[in-house]
Amino acid sequence: MDTLIFGGLLAAWFVLHQQRARALLLGVWALTFVAVLFLLAHHITSGLSLGLSY
Repeated sequence: MDTLIFGGLLAAWFVLHQQRARALLLGVWALTFVAVLFLLAHHITSGLSLGLSY
């Protein structure tokens, strides 16, 4: 998930650096945000065995 966040930040920086339209920057940010939310929801609801056994 960290890779997705940093990839979105890199894409947003690239859009800023190229001085593209502000709508494209907001689109990149929104797409990254939605992707992170879906991935977070998947991780929260997945059946991970988090029990500790020594």
